[in-house]
Amino acid sequence: MGLEYYALTVHITTVFALIATVVVTDVLGLLWVTGRLETLSRRTLTVLHRLVWVGLLIMIVSGATMFLSYKEYLLTVPAFYVKMGFVLTLVVNAFVIGRHMHIATVRSFAALSKEERRPLFISGAVSTTAWVGAVTAALMLEL
Repeated sequence: MGLEYYALTVHITTVFALIATVVVTDVLGLLWVTGRLETLSRRTLTVLHRLVWVGLLIMIVSGATMFLSYKEYLLTVPAFYVKMGFVLTLVVNAFVIGRHMHIATVRSFAALSKEERRPLFISGAVSTTAWVGAVTAALMLEL
């Protein structure tokens, strides 16, 4: 078995770990949005955000490792470019989330104005779309 096999194993394992982490984070966000939690723990959000960053970095490195073995094929498949676009979107959105997540640690969702809520909703929609899109595009790759 070559290096690409181990990279694929790491890649897929990381996807499942990230999905679990994102679901936990989204449930906390939902509890905050619905008012069941007035504020969220800064420490918990920081840990979850760092876990997502580490997971994204592991996925990028393992993906790059696989790319080296399959680049001739991947560069001919539109799903590869779509997946890369979604991964880039996730990275950019992680920066956006990092800039806004502190709000939930000091203020209730109900106390936010519509203008303050808008970037949070947009970021959430972007995140959901990009995760679903990246996984869907990955499933379209025939490695």
